[in-house]
Amino acid sequence: MESDQPPLHIAGLIFSLPLQEIPFELAPFLTGAIVLVVLLFLSALFSGSEVALFSLAPTEREQLVKNTDRASKRVVKLLEKPRALLVTILILNTFVNVGAAILAAIMTHDFALAMSWNPTLTILGEVVALTFVLLVVSEISPKLLATRYAINFSRRVSWLLITLHRILYPVSALIARFMNSFHNRFKPSNGRLPISGEDLKTMAEIGEAHGTIEEEERELIHSIVEFGNTSVREIMISRLDVVALPAGATISEAIEIIRTSGHSRLPLYVEHLDNILGIVYAKDLLRYMTTHDEEDHIDWTSLARPPIFVPLGKKLDDLLRDFQDRKTHLALVVDEYGGTEGLVTLEDVLEEIVGEIRDEHDETERDPFEKLEENVYRFDARIDLDELNEIAGTHLQTDDFDFETLGGLIFHLAGEIPATGDSFRHHNLQINVERVESHRIVSVIVEVDPEDELKSVDRNRTDMNAS
Repeated sequence: MESDQPPLHIAGLIFSLPLQEIPFELAPFLTGAIVLVVLLFLSALFSGSEVALFSLAPTEREQLVKNTDRASKRVVKLLEKPRALLVTILILNTFVNVGAAILAAIMTHDFALAMSWNPTLTILGEVVALTFVLLVVSEISPKLLATRYAINFSRRVSWLLITLHRILYPVSALIARFMNSFHNRFKPSNGRLPISGEDLKTMAEIGEAHGTIEEEERELIHSIVEFGNTSVREIMISRLDVVALPAGATISEAIEIIRTSGHSRLPLYVEHLDNILGIVYAKDLLRYMTTHDEEDHIDWTSLARPPIFVPLGKKLDDLLRDFQDRKTHLALVVDEYGGTEGLVTLEDVLEEIVGEIRDEHDETERDPFEKLEENVYRFDARIDLDELNEIAGTHLQTDDFDFETLGGLIFHLAGEIPATGDSFRHHNLQINVERVESHRIVSVIVEVDPEDELKSVDRNRTDMNAS
């Protein structure tokens, strides 16, 4: 009668039985086990070699070229023909992995027959165990080690690899040439493979997961990719926050506005902001301070520089090009009727790439949010909804809205001017208006319901699939 005892007890049974009671010869089994361990070690060595050699940074390669020791020279020699080297490593890795799998299957089958176990179940258990061992011992561990110590790992394995590479070079070079010709058949006529923005973002995420780039570098790549898709509407300073200079102001009044606002460029207007005459630079005002009394009225139009007007939907890459061509740092944003919606500066554009830029005048700016307790936040109503998603871990589908801020969302939900204390429910968000000034929402308390978050995500996915 066959026993279905699982193969996990193999080692325990071997060492618990007296030698004369073991129903097979022990020496061949131990020899096979030693060979299996050697194959697993070689598999780990070749897997780590692939990562170590091909993850060397240009500066590390230059360092190896400058070194005079034999190990560094071997590494440089190996990397002279990287495609053939990669083929060699893959051949070696495949050979030892297949060899380890075949040897383990034969040993397990013979052991199962000797112990009167079910061979099918025993081999199935061996496959699961060997797969786990190969994954941990021969793939994950050596690759993590090789990534962290790429230079040392490459130098230590170079003697073995260069010997095996020379032996297999005729085969690996032939395969490399074949793959190169095969690759050229599908190569675009212009010689360049098209890479989309999403491809770059995915590559950055993979690089961060593998530890080759930092989180800040990944965020920078994402910002650059998304830069051309961001419109002026998303980053502009609202009309209500624009600090401007009236055409009837005196020199002292202009100096006071510049001093209190900290801005070196001010829009010049007559009567209202829809009638912009130009841009006044603080440095252009200096020569008037010595020749005119502070209470004098001057012709500001002679001092103002021509303004740039841009529409709400203009993309930031086009705006940046306009700033470069016109040699200016500020543009007025207008709507479809020509009314002034706000303004945008070069600093606002650059912040979309590199993040927040703060100077001495920004030190007093308060953060756009404050975490009051777990899942409860106080937000400035001007905060962008995409930024709110990142902070609170929510999944608002901002592409479906014709507004950009939390205040815009509240106006959309209310359908009227909200009052202090008004509350609204939107998906998994409980929104409480904390303060309103002059028909403008100033601060909002937002509570995130974590239990409803998954339901919200499912609803969003359902809506996306339906559309």
